[in-house]
Amino acid sequence: MDLTSDKQIKNTIDMIYAKHKRLDVIINNAGYGLISSVEHGDEEEMKKQFDINIFSIFRVCKAAIPYMKNKDEDKVIINIGSYFGKVSFPLFAFYSASKFAVEGLTDALYHELKSLNIRVHSVLPGFTKSNFTNSNLIKSLHTLEDDNAYNTLLQTLPKLMNNINNGSEPEVVSKTIFETINNPNADKRVYVENRSCKPSLIKDELTEDEQMIYRFYNLEVESNNIDKRELKIAMDAKEILLREYINPPKMEYLARMCATNKTKLNSSFQNVYHVTIANYVKNLRLEKAFLLLKEQPRSIGEVAQKVGYAHQGNFTKLFVKKYGIHPKSLMNQNC
Repeated sequence: MDLTSDKQIKNTIDMIYAKHKRLDVIINNAGYGLISSVEHGDEEEMKKQFDINIFSIFRVCKAAIPYMKNKDEDKVIINIGSYFGKVSFPLFAFYSASKFAVEGLTDALYHELKSLNIRVHSVLPGFTKSNFTNSNLIKSLHTLEDDNAYNTLLQTLPKLMNNINNGSEPEVVSKTIFETINNPNADKRVYVENRSCKPSLIKDELTEDEQMIYRFYNLEVESNNIDKRELKIAMDAKEILLREYINPPKMEYLARMCATNKTKLNSSFQNVYHVTIANYVKNLRLEKAFLLLKEQPRSIGEVAQKVGYAHQGNFTKLFVKKYGIHPKSLMNQNC
């Protein structure tokens, strides 16, 4: 479903209601992050960030509310926020602004819909193990230029991303969402417990509200020195691999594409993302396979080939190891 299309959203909501004759819960979870200085923010990038992260929520709620209001049972709207919607960090101005907007929308809807038997909550996860940093962070090319004034700030990104990748299990978030839906007395704003994450942040004076958020998530303010050249090599390589993971370039060629040598490429990528290039590609392939299997019925062999595996047996073994389920079980869900 195209979340920028009013028509597609309305048609989807209409179809769900026509099939089930009820609409109990809406969870607005779509979003991505734009890494950019404000100075280098491209007009189209800015618009797209808000179009997906906040305007899509307006569109979904607009289409869903007519089917949810004035019913006997409570209905629930959950907006997935972020602690970036309470505290903003350098180079995340656009993402944070969109997440601040989610909190503002949640506050308004909470009061608008309370008398209509619709509860509205925002759930704010901390760092969570997911594919967010691999496929849901988009960087502004101008911000990464060698001669720009923001290179010092760029050095804070790798540890931040590493802590995101090593945060709480997704089940912690899903459990909090489930509990919020089923608790008529849940707070309007629900923070997901996440005390293991300690990102590298810029040292600065914090307001009282910011200090509260930092304490809640057990955040540290510390220095983190990573060579800007190493950072650029790793991010360039990741961008190439995101496009070409099915048939990735050989290491020697990938290194040349990133204007470096194989040894420096390997060390830079692992230092920044804390994963080898081989494991990164493997995870990308398996995550794509998972989505393909969920979308529509396909043979395991077909999916394996689509994500770059020539042998179905090898693909199945890796899939089971990563997800703990056989790919066939996902296919059966779609039957």
